[in-house]
Amino acid sequence: MNSTRAELFLKSLVDTPSSTARQDDVRSAHDLLAQTLETLRFNVNWITDPTGKSERLLVAERAGSSDHFITCVSHIDTVLSPLDTGPYRTELVDSQKRARGAGIIDNKGGLAVLVESLRIYLESTPSTEVGFRIVSSPDEENGSSAWHDTFRKIGIGSAAVLGFEPALDNGSIISSRRGNRWYNIEIQGTEAHAGRCVGEEINAAHEAAQLVSGFLSVRDRLRKQFQSPPGLGISLHVGHIEGGRNRHNVVCGNVSLKVDTRFSTFEERNALHEELTKLMADPRERNLDGRPSQIKFEIVDDCPPFAPGASGESLVRKLCQAIAIEESKTPNEAAKAGGAGDVNHMSRPGLLVLDGLGP
Repeated sequence: MNSTRAELFLKSLVDTPSSTARQDDVRSAHDLLAQTLETLRFNVNWITDPTGKSERLLVAERAGSSDHFITCVSHIDTVLSPLDTGPYRTELVDSQKRARGAGIIDNKGGLAVLVESLRIYLESTPSTEVGFRIVSSPDEENGSSAWHDTFRKIGIGSAAVLGFEPALDNGSIISSRRGNRWYNIEIQGTEAHAGRCVGEEINAAHEAAQLVSGFLSVRDRLRKQFQSPPGLGISLHVGHIEGGRNRHNVVCGNVSLKVDTRFSTFEERNALHEELTKLMADPRERNLDGRPSQIKFEIVDDCPPFAPGASGESLVRKLCQAIAIEESKTPNEAAKAGGAGDVNHMSRPGLLVLDGLGP
């Protein structure tokens, strides 16, 4: 790898501020990336955020002889700016040269790895069968919320998705990230005076307690069924509960819950959703007339998981071996990560997705 060329590009990225909080700066850094990609014969397109909250999404393509694309995913925004960290600089640590600066790992280092890798490959293979697509978010550190539907469509049109987020602390690439699904749940009962009611009441708080208990039983059963490791498989947490009138003597008439679920595979997600919706469709609390409480829900965030299938696992092993040879170290196995990233929103069953290919 041309370390001088790669380092000069990294330095130019780091010294161009692009903290997520300052989207005007993000535009300047994205323009720098776009100019570099154009020298590699990429056609750069910009997608505008319809909400106006973030800068444009960069989507650059260099077509091959087929209709297939490998999509490479990164982001230009950083948590801190050079005002917080100082400009790009290098230092020796245990006889190794280390770079410092805003976004040096997350994720301007990832962009430098991506661009230099493409340079090397395209210099030796100017005509390719598979095309390359580069997607760079302006606000990944805020969740890239405006782009989730765009990411899903890009995933449908991709032969593989490679993410250039940082590798794990031990150098492992990321072969799996959990997805998450967030539920807003509304339970409607019937208020009444606790000392005077004679059966017309329906206690929404009691319904909520039984519902949460049922959710936890489902979680525990599915964890055993799918052999979910702690922090990397199925999880379910209630993040917020509120309801009632803040009175001791009024039967609670309504409760709102916010529930976070996480899963490693589409099978886990689908099984969990099926069991939760069954519970919500069968309320337990009823009044003397047999009228039940009403339970409604909506999904307010739906981030898919990714994990390689059988064919993908062999490719991951080869990649780990290649990295070990290049870096002169014992190969690390590809690992699972608990959190989600932009690549999750491109995931679909059967698609090879890898992340953590950055520094």
